[in-house]
Amino acid sequence: MRKVAFGNCLLALLIVAPAIFAQERSGEQIVREQCSKCHQDGATGAPRIGDRAAWTQRLSGGLDSAVAAAIRGHGGMPARGDRADLTDREVRNAIIFMFNPVTASASSPAAAPAAPKPTGPVKTVGSTEIYLGFLPAELLRSYPPGSVERTVHGGVPSGSGYYHVNVSVFNATTKAPISGARVEVRIAEPGLTSESKSLEPVTINNVPSYGSYVKLKQKTQYVVTVVVRRPDVAQPIEAKFDHRLY
Repeated sequence: MRKVAFGNCLLALLIVAPAIFAQERSGEQIVREQCSKCHQDGATGAPRIGDRAAWTQRLSGGLDSAVAAAIRGHGGMPARGDRADLTDREVRNAIIFMFNPVTASASSPAAAPAAPKPTGPVKTVGSTEIYLGFLPAELLRSYPPGSVERTVHGGVPSGSGYYHVNVSVFNATTKAPISGARVEVRIAEPGLTSESKSLEPVTINNVPSYGSYVKLKQKTQYVVTVVVRRPDVAQPIEAKFDHRLY
């Protein structure tokens, strides 16, 4: 009986051993070995490694959605980047690295990458151009400690479901960024809940914008109303955006 029991345990161990003892590969390693084949040069429209503007747009629906798309494959990209041995977590690691390919050095602190240019939904109301963006908080945690991205608004909140909402405001004619405005967002689930939040001014790489953290739910459709009070315009400016998390 003992021999049988031991044999069964040994068989079970042999089956699960690869999963137990396999060391999780870092995002940098996976990107270097596989993802760079397309993402280094942007082959077939793939977002380039470190192109924050392109990645911000693709991640606006949430990191989980982007990971799921990479796992199942989409467009010209095969499932799991044509590496069937990648775990779900390793796919996630690779996407986070391509969004922010900053590696810490033992001899010198890593520098934060340049802030992304405004991307995603844009509405023009009169003389005002309004960009709205959402970025998963998890991605901002990948920045070096002490970087602006990690410290604004009191720091990145812990827990899941948090997103950084950012509004960039420009003069529609001159394309000059508008500072000194008061910006508020109202985030509503049609027919259900609604939340209003005043955004704080934030300047990254000398580009002024407005932001804060909000908590959103996956697989949910939102209507986001942005209210901008410019110092040089008498009336408030409103723009409505549809935003869905998948």
